Amino acid sequence: MRVLELLSSPAWTGPAEPMTSVARQLVRRGHHVEVAVDARREGDLRERLAAEGFPPRNDLSLSTKGGPLEIARDVPRLRRAARDFDVVHANFSHDHALAVLAVDRSRTRVVRTVHSSRSLADRGLQGPIHRRTDGILAVCEAHAAILRERFRIPAERIGIARGAVDAELFRPDGPDLRAELGIGPDVPVAGIVSRVKPDRRHADLVDAFGRVAERLPEARLVVVGRGEGLPDLRAHVERSGLADRVIFAGYRRGPELSAAYRTFDAKVLLAEGNDGTCRALLEGMASGRPGVAWAFGAPAESIVHGETGLLAPPGDVAALGDALAAVLSLPDRGRAMGAAARERMRSGFTEEARGRAVEAFLERVRRMAPA
Repeated sequence: MRVLELLSSPAWTGPAEPMTSVARQLVRRGHHVEVAVDARREGDLRERLAAEGFPPRNDLSLSTKGGPLEIARDVPRLRRAARDFDVVHANFSHDHALAVLAVDRSRTRVVRTVHSSRSLADRGLQGPIHRRTDGILAVCEAHAAILRERFRIPAERIGIARGAVDAELFRPDGPDLRAELGIGPDVPVAGIVSRVKPDRRHADLVDAFGRVAERLPEARLVVVGRGEGLPDLRAHVERSGLADRVIFAGYRRGPELSAAYRTFDAKVLLAEGNDGTCRALLEGMASGRPGVAWAFGAPAESIVHGETGLLAPPGDVAALGDALAAVLSLPDRGRAMGAAARERMRSGFTEEARGRAVEAFLERVRRMAPA
């Protein structure tokens, strides 16, 4: 099978990692994969993909900033390019619409992976474009249900490719950041790894942690990440009287990111970003930490409530605080849930499992008539 992956972005962010992981798995399983990304704007995506063995093609613009003229030029370019492939696999709304418009379905199928719930909003041409797509992959059953019910996509044209995590990279054993951050070895720590911006709900987490601090004055909240919301979040922490209990650990990557997860006793996630699998939650759970999240989308399916972590009703700050306090106040229970979380990641949330799921779905779509 020959697959052309499209991603209209210049940056290694959101869907770039899962797209590349799937491409690697397909190649390992004997398929041919090429990639096209935004060739107009500056960014690190092209270099990162080349290092992974997928140097991007140069015949497509795929830029959301190119305007109508650039889109008009990309249509015949993509139509010509798609003739050499069995599947054109879109990853963002821009390249998805372009593929639906350009690709000749007489031999080539168009598939879209909906990486986040933003592409499930019923606005503009979203519905017609989804319905004209030969197959759509969702990252969780909750998203698949929206595709069936809101957009009336036939069930046979929907697949699920759950998130994946490298459980050898994210492990329970190894150094942490406690000494660097001035946190004692027995201090209970809740942590979040996320870009800091209002829609990631950090302020709600601070409010929930206030309830934890009332019961566990020694507990700490560690915020890992950078973003435009940092000044407002720091001000919110000050107003809440938690400045001595909330630690801003900055942006971490590579070994430092793995160490950050090992610093936590519970990994919190409250909102998805561009990657609806909520990969940071999976990384924390692979690191042997129980997940604590609001019960929505992928987190509600990756966390088994009471076994690998705890879920709270979406938006319920008090319930979130109670869940965090329950995990942090009973360290033996937290460690047991963390061990179960790691085993769940190792058994079901692997890159190989996701690759198999995508391969099977693409093969199924190829055997179906065009949408």
